[in-house]
Amino acid sequence: MGCYEKFDSNLLRSLPDTELISASMLTGGLTNRCWKLVLFHPLTDQTKHYVWRPLSVAAQAFGIERQHEYQLLTMIADTGLAPKPFQLLVDTDSQTDQVIGLLVEWLTGMEATVDFSNTALCQLQAKVHQLPVPSWRLDIQQRGLHYWQYINAAHKTPLLTSIHYFFQHQPIPTAFDDCCCHFDLGRYNVIVPFPVNGLTEDAKIIDWEYAAAGDPSLDLAMTIIANELNLELAVSDYCDHRQLLEKGTQFNKSDWLQAVSGWQPWCQYLALLWYYVGYQVWHQPQYLHDALQLQQQLIEYIN
Repeated sequence: MGCYEKFDSNLLRSLPDTELISASMLTGGLTNRCWKLVLFHPLTDQTKHYVWRPLSVAAQAFGIERQHEYQLLTMIADTGLAPKPFQLLVDTDSQTDQVIGLLVEWLTGMEATVDFSNTALCQLQAKVHQLPVPSWRLDIQQRGLHYWQYINAAHKTPLLTSIHYFFQHQPIPTAFDDCCCHFDLGRYNVIVPFPVNGLTEDAKIIDWEYAAAGDPSLDLAMTIIANELNLELAVSDYCDHRQLLEKGTQFNKSDWLQAVSGWQPWCQYLALLWYYVGYQVWHQPQYLHDALQLQQQLIEYIN
């Protein structure tokens, strides 16, 4: 049963043909605290496993919109690259039909380890960029302004404020046409089947909550930073696979290297504010530690 007694089963009352069997809280998610649910569907006499992804206070602080996540997962449901969405749930008691969360299928397998190579990760990134382009996009300055609202005033020191002001008044880099971006691709969000291998064919990606249209070189920059990849090798692996997927299209590695390098300080800026918001929401010292490290790096960069 796990944490069944703490899960509010009333959240599922609008679902037809559904009985809650068990619920257990999942660990490891930084943005949200999601649940694994086991549901029984009497009409089909089937028991299935799902992940409940709530629209929590934390999700709102991080700028998450479950409607967008649901729309994208629906668009890419037949690609085999992501969990299939089951239902977007709304609060029918509210006048505005407020979204309360999203149910998606539970993927069997395990979180990718170092056995899933850096090359495989970059190839997976290239596959994401072939998906249909969402109608919403990430504006990195707007997202920064959103995060700023949720940072405690005590942390808005002259140093942090100077970093925020710097990036809010810089022209945003432009390199390549928008594509579908995941914006949180790491081994922690890759599920591989058993037995584990380093290939991408059967790997699936979870946690599409940050996904949006955007510059693919920005997405790649985020992936490189999040996974501590070698910049030149990652760009080379990515371009090689994009060229394989898009036969006849040439990918200039020098152009991509320049674009990804240009985005890296912006990624650090967004991560800096994200960690401060995380500390405000969860009060975990590691968030503040990571924020202060990034803050020092960016102070040196802007000066």
